[in-house]
Amino acid sequence: MRAKNSKDIYKGYFKFAGYLAACVALGVFVYWSYLRTTKTEVDKIVNKTMEYDRIYVQQIELASRIDSLYDYTTKFNTNLNDALLLNSVSKRKQGILSSLEGMNSRDVRLYQKLMTQMNTFLSVKDSIRFARSEEDLVKSDLLKCMEDNKQTTRKLTIGGITVNK
Repeated sequence: MRAKNSKDIYKGYFKFAGYLAACVALGVFVYWSYLRTTKTEVDKIVNKTMEYDRIYVQQIELASRIDSLYDYTTKFNTNLNDALLLNSVSKRKQGILSSLEGMNSRDVRLYQKLMTQMNTFLSVKDSIRFARSEEDLVKSDLLKCMEDNKQTTRKLTIGGITVNK
């Protein structure tokens, strides 16, 4: 026994099956698109992470080199050979400047500013050293003059001449 509307029922089944297949295909396509998009995004995130890690390592190395340069500059005006120390500081400074040129200027703006001011810093340190040496000379001259003045005053008092102060 067949229903009178069996053609309509079969048509409905086929229509339902077609829509179901289309929905499944659309769902699979959306899922595939989602997976492809997430894979692309993950690849971009990994690339950026690697770039940031590389920049971070370069900046850590740069900070270490600048710290050692600063340590060398603090040793000026001690008992060390200042000319040799200045040569070493200059070489280190040039090495830092050459490594800064290879990096993106946005990443190392502070270090570039610091390195451009290094010559001013070194000249100020040298001026301080020169002023200290002049101060020591003037101080020793003053002490010598005071001692000579005391000796002269003693000789004058011993000779019977008094000096009014």
